[in-house]
Amino acid sequence: MARTSLNTKLKSKSSRLIDRLSNLSDDVLCKIVSELPTKDSIRFTSMSKQWRNHWLSVPALDLHHRHFGDEYELFEFIDKFLESNGGRDVKRFKLIYDAIEHDQEEFESRIDDVVKRGVCDLTIINHLSSDEGGFVVMPLSLYSCATLVNLTLNSVVFDDPESESVSLPCLKTMHLEAVRFNGRDEILKPLISSCLVLEELTIITVADLYYDGGAEEEWGIACVCSQSLKSFKLESTTHADIQIDAPRLEYLSIRDYQCESLTIHSIGPYAKVNLDVKLNVELDDPSERSEIGDFLNAISTVREMIISARTLEFIRGYSKFEPLPQFSNVSHLEASFPKTTWEFLPSFLGCCPNLKSLVLEYGSLSETDEMNSFHVPQCFISSLEFVELKTPATLKGTPTKLKLAIYFIRNCAVLKKLVVSGCSDDIIKKIEKIPKRSPGCEVVVVKPKLQRSR
Repeated sequence: MARTSLNTKLKSKSSRLIDRLSNLSDDVLCKIVSELPTKDSIRFTSMSKQWRNHWLSVPALDLHHRHFGDEYELFEFIDKFLESNGGRDVKRFKLIYDAIEHDQEEFESRIDDVVKRGVCDLTIINHLSSDEGGFVVMPLSLYSCATLVNLTLNSVVFDDPESESVSLPCLKTMHLEAVRFNGRDEILKPLISSCLVLEELTIITVADLYYDGGAEEEWGIACVCSQSLKSFKLESTTHADIQIDAPRLEYLSIRDYQCESLTIHSIGPYAKVNLDVKLNVELDDPSERSEIGDFLNAISTVREMIISARTLEFIRGYSKFEPLPQFSNVSHLEASFPKTTWEFLPSFLGCCPNLKSLVLEYGSLSETDEMNSFHVPQCFISSLEFVELKTPATLKGTPTKLKLAIYFIRNCAVLKKLVVSGCSDDIIKKIEKIPKRSPGCEVVVVKPKLQRSR
């Protein structure tokens, strides 16, 4: 009896919802449905006979291969949708693809149809592995899609356009993850330069980037040349040579541990950079050393910098041969200092005379490291207002936290806040007793979180 009453209430509530939605115009209803994955939009429109075919008029498809028996059922569904919507544009198309048997010709034909329907937002995520013959090649028409605004591709292949024109005049964001270029890396450069209004570019690479019939090769060069680009993110373990020429770039993030060369011809004058790179250079070679100098000079105008321990290692090595440039615009710095680079800390901070905010991640100091002998950088006297000392919770039994806290509290004249994490009660008491050079400095100690026993 109670279950019957509950079902009656649910049906009544659903009926009232349908009545309210029925008062909406077709345009508004279509917009609501277009924001749903296609399976949900079909389910939604089936709530009322009046809406039953509304999903066919929605200018969007959001499909997952697992919702179909096989890839041919998927292709038939796409065909039905394209035939039923009266030739209208497909503004948004997303496909997560994981076919048991991949038919490249049939797949490419459907994507080509979508591209030619004025698609604005295109996402193809391929879950097939190359070992299973899962090289999913994009149609050549994609290179000249005049309506495309957002492009996301994962684990697909770009074929060589050869004589085909490359032009994506409206593309603003492009995300390429594990994308292979068929036979040559020169495809990437014209692809990027053809995007006249491109603002955001993300490239995430994996080994075996090329597809030339099965050979395992690597990119020889990644050249990013754009007059409009504002954000560029690269994650790679395969690049030999990276070149960047983007005078309006506001954000640059690079993670690459096998980089032979990193050349920045231009970026925005007040950009934010996040660097985790390891350059394979010989510092004893003056020509290779000059490449590092050119790289450091190219980023010397940035406003914010996040820099890894790996990157600091090769910068420290360079500083033994040549003076570092001044990073006069840097107001915020996040840096990871390994145990071997502590003596480099004052020198590096000395290159940031206008630094206001510092987040420092560190491992440990040896028992013999004495920071009292470190010189005091200019920013300690005139600009540094915030310092956060971050340490792994596993760091115990060393005076590192106390030594660093003493160094900053005693020497920073305008410091407003010092945050120290992961301290024991004993260290906290000692930090609180340190004489402050800046009377208004607030010291915040974050205690380590206790691990719950299982």
